[in-house]
Amino acid sequence: MSEIAAMYADGGVIQINPSPIGGTWAWCHVNADGERIASASAIVIPRISCPLITNNLTEMIALVRGLAALPEGWSGVVYSDSQITLGRMFEGWKMNAIPPVLIRQGIAAKARLNWRQCTYVLLDGHPTKAQLLAGKGKRGQPVSEHNVWCDKECVRVGKEFLEAAQICAEQSCNETNHPQVYP
Repeated sequence: MSEIAAMYADGGVIQINPSPIGGTWAWCHVNADGERIASASAIVIPRISCPLITNNLTEMIALVRGLAALPEGWSGVVYSDSQITLGRMFEGWKMNAIPPVLIRQGIAAKARLNWRQCTYVLLDGHPTKAQLLAGKGKRGQPVSEHNVWCDKECVRVGKEFLEAAQICAEQSCNETNHPQVYP
């Protein structure tokens, strides 16, 4: 496997923010040649303790899960289009509305890495094709095809979840035959 040079993370919500339906997250690891060499994505569903899923929550889940999947001692560049998530992870901003378990997971993920050698870059999200070609988004921040991939993966996972929920509703699913979703 090629050495990981960068990590990209993105999160989203299903239909509205905050969402009573759920949210999505995705991350990918990229080597120095710009090839995606690892990735993951999933759904976040509401719980009694967290009845609404926010975009800020899914962005943080994506970042924490992506960092946790990096090899011990890793250093490189972390990319996100969420300023608040980068500020929380790199600058010590307040973790308002972030569940304590996710905060602990983030601290543990950082502790495994060569954190002082890591850098972060705020990306412009949702670039047009022209902005991708130019390398800069509407606010002048860099853009990346890997962030676009994470965003599209979040949309794909959300659509797949909604389709499964619709099928389940049409078939009057019971608890034993619901599709499996993992927060």
